[in-house]
Amino acid sequence: MDTNISIVNKGDLSYLGSAFAKAENEGKLSIVYLGGSITQGCNASTTEKRYVNQSFAWWKEKFPKADITMFNAGIGATTSQYGAARAPEHVLPHEPDVVFVEFSVNDDDTDFFKETYESLIRRLLSAESVKTVVMINNLFYDNGRNAQRVHNEIGKHYDLPIVSVKNYAWPLVESGDIDPKVYTDDNLHPTDIGHTMIAKLICGLLDVNYEAYKNGESFGKKPALPAKLTACRYEDAEIFRNTNSSPVLDGFTADTHKAEQFCDPFRDGWTASRKGASITFEAEGSIFVLQWRRSVNKPAPIAYAVIDGDEANKVKLDANFEETWGDLSCLTTLTENAAKGKKHTVKIYIAEEGSASDFMVMSLIAADK
Repeated sequence: MDTNISIVNKGDLSYLGSAFAKAENEGKLSIVYLGGSITQGCNASTTEKRYVNQSFAWWKEKFPKADITMFNAGIGATTSQYGAARAPEHVLPHEPDVVFVEFSVNDDDTDFFKETYESLIRRLLSAESVKTVVMINNLFYDNGRNAQRVHNEIGKHYDLPIVSVKNYAWPLVESGDIDPKVYTDDNLHPTDIGHTMIAKLICGLLDVNYEAYKNGESFGKKPALPAKLTACRYEDAEIFRNTNSSPVLDGFTADTHKAEQFCDPFRDGWTASRKGASITFEAEGSIFVLQWRRSVNKPAPIAYAVIDGDEANKVKLDANFEETWGDLSCLTTLTENAAKGKKHTVKIYIAEEGSASDFMVMSLIAADK
Protein backbone atom coordinates (compact mmCIF):
# COMPACT_ATOMS: atom_id res chain seq x y z
CA MET A 1 0.00 0.00 0.00
CA ASP A 2 1.21 3.51 -0.84
CA THR A 3 2.47 5.09 2.39
CA ASN A 4 1.24 8.50 1.18
CA ILE A 5 -2.24 7.38 2.23
CA SER A 6 -1.07 8.30 5.74
CA ILE A 7 -0.72 11.97 4.81
CA VAL A 8 -3.99 13.50 5.97
CA ASN A 9 -2.81 17.03 5.30
CA LYS A 10 0.42 18.30 3.81
CA GLY A 11 -0.14 21.56 5.62
CA ASP A 12 0.68 25.12 4.65
CA LEU A 13 4.33 25.04 3.50
CA SER A 14 4.91 28.17 5.57
CA TYR A 15 5.04 25.85 8.59
CA LEU A 16 7.64 23.22 7.71
CA GLY A 17 9.20 25.39 5.00
CA SER A 18 10.23 27.92 7.63
CA ALA A 19 11.84 25.16 9.67
CA PHE A 20 13.74 23.85 6.66
CA ALA A 21 14.93 27.36 5.84
CA LYS A 22 16.21 27.93 9.36
CA ALA A 23 18.12 24.65 9.41
CA GLU A 24 19.62 25.43 6.01
CA ASN A 25 20.38 29.11 6.45
CA GLU A 26 21.04 29.49 10.18
CA GLY A 27 22.46 26.04 10.81
CA LYS A 28 20.40 25.24 13.89
CA LEU A 29 17.01 23.85 14.85
CA SER A 30 15.21 22.68 18.00
CA ILE A 31 12.67 19.83 17.85
CA VAL A 32 10.40 18.54 20.63
CA TYR A 33 8.13 15.49 20.64
CA LEU A 34 5.10 15.74 22.94
CA GLY A 35 2.80 12.81 23.63
CA GLY A 36 2.02 9.71 25.67
CA SER A 37 3.64 6.33 26.13
CA ILE A 38 4.24 5.68 22.41
CA THR A 39 6.23 8.90 22.20
CA GLN A 40 7.95 8.05 25.45
CA GLY A 41 9.13 4.92 23.66
CA CYS A 42 7.18 2.15 25.37
CA ASN A 43 8.12 -1.32 24.04
CA ALA A 44 11.01 -0.09 21.90
CA SER A 45 14.00 -2.32 22.65
CA THR A 46 16.45 0.61 22.67
CA THR A 47 16.29 4.38 22.69
CA GLU A 48 17.45 4.44 19.08
CA LYS A 49 14.54 2.21 18.01
CA ARG A 50 11.87 4.66 19.22
CA TYR A 51 9.90 6.31 16.42
CA VAL A 52 11.02 9.62 17.90
CA ASN A 53 14.71 8.91 17.36
CA GLN A 54 14.18 7.28 13.98
CA SER A 55 12.18 10.22 12.61
CA PHE A 56 14.58 12.73 14.18
CA ALA A 57 17.35 11.10 12.13
CA TRP A 58 15.61 12.46 9.01
CA TRP A 59 16.55 15.99 10.02
CA LYS A 60 20.17 15.10 10.69
CA GLU A 61 20.39 13.44 7.29
CA LYS A 62 18.83 16.33 5.38
CA PHE A 63 20.82 19.03 7.20
CA PRO A 64 24.13 17.39 8.19
CA LYS A 65 25.90 20.69 8.85
CA ALA A 66 23.20 22.07 11.16
CA ASP A 67 23.14 21.86 14.95
CA ILE A 68 19.78 20.15 15.43
CA THR A 69 18.64 19.21 18.94
CA MET A 70 15.78 17.00 20.08
CA PHE A 71 13.90 16.63 23.36
CA ASN A 72 11.42 13.82 24.04
CA ALA A 73 8.59 15.15 26.23
CA GLY A 74 6.55 11.95 26.10
CA ILE A 75 4.92 10.82 29.36
CA GLY A 76 2.83 7.66 29.41
CA ALA A 77 -0.91 7.65 30.13
CA THR A 78 -1.28 11.40 29.54
CA THR A 79 -3.75 13.30 27.39
CA SER A 80 -3.89 16.63 25.57
CA GLN A 81 -5.64 18.04 28.64
CA TYR A 82 -2.42 17.56 30.58
CA GLY A 83 -0.35 18.40 27.51
CA ALA A 84 -1.94 21.84 27.24
CA ALA A 85 -1.10 22.51 30.88
CA ARG A 86 2.46 21.22 30.83
CA ALA A 87 3.55 22.71 27.50
CA PRO A 88 4.99 25.88 29.13
CA GLU A 89 7.00 23.71 31.51
CA HIS A 90 8.06 20.76 29.36
CA VAL A 91 8.08 22.05 25.77
CA LEU A 92 8.44 25.81 25.39
CA PRO A 93 11.60 26.23 27.53
CA HIS A 94 13.43 24.32 24.77
CA GLU A 95 12.43 27.09 22.33
CA PRO A 96 11.34 24.52 19.77
CA ASP A 97 11.03 25.30 16.09
CA VAL A 98 9.11 22.08 15.42
CA VAL A 99 6.78 20.25 17.84
CA PHE A 100 5.44 16.79 17.02
CA VAL A 101 2.22 16.05 18.93
CA GLU A 102 0.86 12.53 19.54
CA PHE A 103 -2.25 12.11 21.73
CA SER A 104 -4.69 10.30 19.42
CA VAL A 105 -4.81 7.08 21.46
CA ASN A 106 -4.91 8.76 24.88
CA ASP A 107 -7.62 11.27 24.01
CA ASP A 108 -11.16 10.11 23.27
CA ASP A 109 -13.25 11.01 20.25
CA THR A 110 -15.26 13.64 22.15
CA ASP A 111 -15.91 17.37 22.12
CA PHE A 112 -14.06 17.62 25.43
CA PHE A 113 -10.80 16.41 23.92
CA LYS A 114 -11.43 18.44 20.79
CA GLU A 115 -11.30 21.48 23.06
CA THR A 116 -8.25 20.40 25.07
CA TYR A 117 -6.43 19.48 21.85
CA GLU A 118 -7.15 22.84 20.24
CA SER A 119 -6.07 24.55 23.46
CA LEU A 120 -2.74 22.74 23.20
CA ILE A 121 -2.30 23.51 19.49
CA ARG A 122 -3.01 27.22 19.97
CA ARG A 123 -0.70 27.38 22.96
CA LEU A 124 2.14 25.89 20.92
CA LEU A 125 1.54 27.94 17.78
CA SER A 126 1.34 31.13 19.85
CA ALA A 127 4.92 30.64 21.02
CA GLU A 128 7.39 32.83 19.17
CA SER A 129 9.92 30.07 18.52
CA VAL A 130 7.44 27.50 17.19
CA LYS A 131 7.34 27.42 13.41
CA THR A 132 5.13 24.38 13.09
CA VAL A 133 3.24 21.68 14.92
CA VAL A 134 3.17 18.27 13.21
CA MET A 135 0.26 16.04 14.23
CA ILE A 136 0.49 12.24 14.55
CA ASN A 137 -2.53 9.90 14.72
CA ASN A 138 -1.70 6.51 16.25
CA LEU A 139 -4.32 3.79 16.82
CA PHE A 140 -5.50 0.76 18.78
CA TYR A 141 -4.78 -2.24 16.55
CA ASP A 142 -7.68 -4.38 17.79
CA ASN A 143 -10.45 -2.00 16.78
CA GLY A 144 -8.83 0.97 15.02
CA ARG A 145 -9.99 3.35 17.72
CA ASN A 146 -8.40 6.78 18.09
CA ALA A 147 -9.34 10.46 18.35
CA GLN A 148 -8.23 11.52 14.88
CA ARG A 149 -11.73 12.61 13.82
CA VAL A 150 -11.79 15.49 16.31
CA HIS A 151 -8.04 16.05 16.30
CA ASN A 152 -7.90 16.37 12.53
CA GLU A 153 -10.79 18.82 12.49
CA ILE A 154 -8.48 21.03 14.50
CA GLY A 155 -5.41 20.27 12.39
CA LYS A 156 -7.15 21.03 9.11
CA HIS A 157 -8.61 24.23 10.52
CA TYR A 158 -5.06 25.43 11.24
CA ASP A 159 -3.78 23.77 8.01
CA LEU A 160 -1.13 21.83 9.90
CA PRO A 161 0.88 18.85 8.62
CA ILE A 162 -0.92 15.66 9.74
CA VAL A 163 0.15 12.04 9.43
CA SER A 164 -2.23 9.20 10.31
CA VAL A 165 -0.74 5.82 11.17
CA LYS A 166 -4.31 4.53 11.26
CA ASN A 167 -4.99 5.49 7.63
CA TYR A 168 -2.08 3.30 6.57
CA ALA A 169 -2.10 0.41 9.04
CA TRP A 170 -5.78 -0.19 9.79
CA PRO A 171 -6.87 -1.14 6.22
CA LEU A 172 -4.01 -3.66 6.17
CA VAL A 173 -5.12 -5.12 9.49
CA GLU A 174 -8.77 -5.31 8.41
CA SER A 175 -7.87 -7.01 5.13
CA GLY A 176 -5.62 -9.51 6.84
CA ASP A 177 -2.62 -8.40 4.80
CA ILE A 178 -0.64 -7.85 7.98
CA ASP A 179 -0.71 -9.46 11.40
CA PRO A 180 -1.03 -6.67 13.97
CA LYS A 181 1.18 -8.68 16.33
CA VAL A 182 4.10 -7.76 14.07
CA TYR A 183 3.54 -4.10 14.92
CA THR A 184 2.39 -4.37 18.53
CA ASP A 185 2.46 -6.83 21.41
CA ASP A 186 -0.58 -5.43 23.19
CA ASN A 187 -2.71 -3.89 20.39
CA LEU A 188 -1.35 -0.45 21.20
CA HIS A 189 2.34 0.00 21.99
CA PRO A 190 4.56 -0.58 18.96
CA THR A 191 7.26 -3.20 18.65
CA ASP A 192 10.53 -2.09 17.08
CA ILE A 193 8.93 -2.80 13.69
CA GLY A 194 5.91 -0.72 14.71
CA HIS A 195 8.10 2.20 15.75
CA THR A 196 9.93 1.96 12.43
CA MET A 197 6.62 2.08 10.55
CA ILE A 198 5.50 5.21 12.43
CA ALA A 199 8.84 6.88 11.71
CA LYS A 200 8.62 5.94 8.03
CA LEU A 201 5.20 7.54 7.71
CA ILE A 202 6.35 10.71 9.44
CA CYS A 203 9.39 10.89 7.18
CA GLY A 204 7.06 10.50 4.19
CA LEU A 205 5.17 13.60 5.27
CA LEU A 206 8.44 15.47 5.79
CA ASP A 207 9.67 14.36 2.35
CA VAL A 208 6.58 15.75 0.62
CA ASN A 209 7.04 19.13 2.27
CA TYR A 210 10.81 19.12 1.73
CA GLU A 211 10.39 18.38 -1.98
CA ALA A 212 8.00 21.34 -2.29
CA TYR A 213 10.52 23.49 -0.44
CA LYS A 214 13.44 22.45 -2.66
CA ASN A 215 11.34 22.93 -5.80
CA GLY A 216 10.89 26.56 -4.86
CA GLU A 217 7.25 26.43 -3.84
CA SER A 218 6.58 29.80 -2.25
CA PHE A 219 5.91 30.18 1.45
CA GLY A 220 5.70 33.01 3.93
CA LYS A 221 5.80 33.51 7.67
CA LYS A 222 3.87 31.31 10.07
CA PRO A 223 0.16 31.85 9.36
CA ALA A 224 -1.82 33.93 11.82
CA LEU A 225 -4.03 31.95 14.19
CA PRO A 226 -7.54 31.55 12.80
CA ALA A 227 -10.70 31.92 14.86
CA LYS A 228 -11.17 29.25 17.50
CA LEU A 229 -13.32 26.23 16.76
CA THR A 230 -13.90 25.55 20.47
CA ALA A 231 -13.87 27.64 23.63
CA CYS A 232 -10.18 26.69 24.19
CA ARG A 233 -10.59 27.08 27.93
CA TYR A 234 -7.37 25.15 28.62
CA GLU A 235 -5.19 27.49 26.57
CA ASP A 236 -4.10 29.41 29.68
CA ALA A 237 -3.86 26.36 31.99
CA GLU A 238 -1.33 26.68 34.81
CA ILE A 239 0.22 23.86 36.86
CA PHE A 240 0.89 24.27 40.57
CA ARG A 241 3.57 21.93 41.97
CA ASN A 242 5.75 22.14 45.06
CA THR A 243 8.38 23.83 42.88
CA ASN A 244 6.24 26.88 42.15
CA SER A 245 3.54 27.07 44.85
CA SER A 246 3.05 26.98 48.60
CA PRO A 247 -0.36 25.51 49.50
CA VAL A 248 -1.40 25.23 53.12
CA LEU A 249 -0.27 21.84 54.43
CA ASP A 250 -1.79 19.97 57.37
CA GLY A 251 -0.26 16.52 57.48
CA PHE A 252 0.95 16.62 53.87
CA THR A 253 4.67 17.02 53.11
CA ALA A 254 6.40 18.05 49.91
CA ASP A 255 7.92 15.25 47.84
CA THR A 256 11.51 16.27 47.05
CA HIS A 257 12.93 13.07 45.54
CA LYS A 258 14.67 13.50 42.20
CA ALA A 259 13.12 11.40 39.47
CA GLU A 260 15.57 9.32 37.47
CA GLN A 261 13.68 9.93 34.24
CA PHE A 262 11.79 12.87 32.80
CA CYS A 263 8.83 10.60 32.04
CA ASP A 264 8.29 9.83 35.75
CA PRO A 265 5.19 11.88 36.66
CA PHE A 266 5.28 10.99 40.37
CA ARG A 267 7.40 13.90 41.55
CA ASP A 268 7.27 17.49 42.79
CA GLY A 269 4.00 16.93 44.63
CA TRP A 270 2.86 16.26 48.18
CA THR A 271 2.11 13.08 50.15
CA ALA A 272 0.22 12.15 53.31
CA SER A 273 -1.15 9.01 54.94
CA ARG A 274 -3.13 9.85 58.08
CA LYS A 275 -6.86 10.40 58.16
CA GLY A 276 -7.73 14.09 58.26
CA ALA A 277 -4.52 15.28 56.60
CA SER A 278 -5.22 18.07 54.13
CA ILE A 279 -3.66 20.30 51.49
CA THR A 280 -5.34 23.57 50.47
CA PHE A 281 -4.60 25.59 47.34
CA GLU A 282 -5.75 29.07 46.45
CA ALA A 283 -5.91 29.82 42.74
CA GLU A 284 -7.84 31.73 40.10
CA GLY A 285 -9.85 30.07 37.33
CA SER A 286 -13.19 28.52 36.49
CA ILE A 287 -11.66 25.07 35.86
CA PHE A 288 -9.70 23.04 38.40
CA VAL A 289 -8.11 19.68 37.64
CA LEU A 290 -6.26 17.55 40.16
CA GLN A 291 -3.33 15.37 39.17
CA TRP A 292 -2.99 12.58 41.72
CA ARG A 293 -1.78 9.01 42.05
CA ARG A 294 -3.86 5.84 41.99
CA SER A 295 -1.81 2.96 43.35
CA VAL A 296 -1.59 -0.78 42.68
CA ASN A 297 -0.45 -1.14 46.30
CA LYS A 298 -3.73 -1.71 48.10
CA PRO A 299 -5.37 -0.81 50.35
CA ALA A 300 -4.69 2.82 49.44
CA PRO A 301 -6.27 5.94 50.96
CA ILE A 302 -9.54 7.53 49.90
CA ALA A 303 -9.68 11.30 49.83
CA TYR A 304 -12.09 14.06 48.84
CA ALA A 305 -11.62 17.37 47.04
CA VAL A 306 -13.74 20.37 48.03
CA ILE A 307 -14.04 23.70 46.19
CA ASP A 308 -14.70 26.77 48.34
CA GLY A 309 -15.91 24.63 51.23
CA ASP A 310 -18.80 23.13 49.24
CA GLU A 311 -18.91 19.70 50.90
CA ALA A 312 -22.20 18.85 49.21
CA ASN A 313 -20.40 18.67 45.87
CA LYS A 314 -17.13 17.14 47.04
CA VAL A 315 -15.28 14.85 44.61
CA LYS A 316 -14.22 11.37 45.74
CA LEU A 317 -10.60 10.36 45.05
CA ASP A 318 -10.17 6.62 45.55
CA ALA A 319 -6.45 5.83 45.25
CA ASN A 320 -7.02 2.07 44.91
CA PHE A 321 -6.10 1.20 41.32
CA GLU A 322 -7.45 -2.12 40.03
CA GLU A 323 -5.02 -2.52 37.12
CA THR A 324 -1.74 -4.37 37.62
CA TRP A 325 0.62 -2.66 35.15
CA GLY A 326 1.62 0.10 37.59
CA ASP A 327 0.47 3.25 39.34
CA LEU A 328 -1.66 5.71 37.39
CA SER A 329 -1.11 9.43 37.07
CA CYS A 330 -4.76 10.39 37.22
CA LEU A 331 -6.35 13.68 36.09
CA THR A 332 -9.69 14.41 37.71
CA THR A 333 -11.67 17.49 36.73
CA LEU A 334 -13.00 18.90 40.00
CA THR A 335 -15.09 21.65 38.43
CA GLU A 336 -15.50 23.58 35.19
CA ASN A 337 -17.98 26.02 36.67
CA ALA A 338 -16.20 28.10 39.30
CA ALA A 339 -16.69 31.84 39.00
CA LYS A 340 -14.15 33.46 36.68
CA GLY A 341 -12.00 36.37 37.75
CA LYS A 342 -11.74 35.43 41.42
CA LYS A 343 -9.63 33.18 43.59
CA HIS A 344 -10.96 29.91 44.92
CA THR A 345 -9.84 27.43 47.56
CA VAL A 346 -9.27 23.81 46.59
CA LYS A 347 -8.91 21.51 49.60
CA ILE A 348 -8.00 17.84 49.43
CA TYR A 349 -8.32 15.78 52.60
CA ILE A 350 -7.89 12.11 53.45
CA ALA A 351 -11.09 10.43 54.65
CA GLU A 352 -9.87 6.82 54.86
CA GLU A 353 -6.31 5.65 55.46
CA GLY A 354 -4.64 2.92 53.41
CA SER A 355 -2.08 0.64 55.02
CA ALA A 356 -0.19 -0.19 51.80
CA SER A 357 0.44 3.26 50.32
CA ASP A 358 0.09 6.97 50.97
CA PHE A 359 -1.96 9.53 49.09
CA MET A 360 -0.08 11.63 46.55
CA VAL A 361 -1.10 14.91 44.96
CA MET A 362 1.23 15.70 42.09
CA SER A 363 -0.26 19.02 41.01
CA LEU A 364 -3.28 21.25 40.73
CA ILE A 365 -4.14 22.61 37.31
CA ALA A 366 -6.14 25.85 37.02
CA ALA A 367 -7.55 27.12 33.72
CA ASP A 368 -10.01 29.55 32.15
CA LYS A 369 -9.01 32.52 34.24
